[in-house]
Amino acid sequence: ASDVYKRQGLKIAYYRKRKELKQMEVAEKAGISCSYLSKIETGKVRYSLAVLIQIAKVLDIDPGELLTDGSSY
Repeated sequence: ASDVYKRQGLKIAYYRKRKELKQMEVAEKAGISCSYLSKIETGKVRYSLAVLIQIAKVLDIDPGELLTDGSSY
């Protein structure tokens, strides 16, 4: 997967840890498997925008937060 997916995955992991949530909790609430979430967080898979939005909802953040790159401002 590309650098974009890796950066988004790192952001997802960051927000998940900040909320003190386990991968299993986030995956369950987002309707995806724990192994899939793990691959998303490590940038090993490509995923749909719908999945990204579900994860953002669970983490209670704006999906745009995951899509924007802080260095592009």
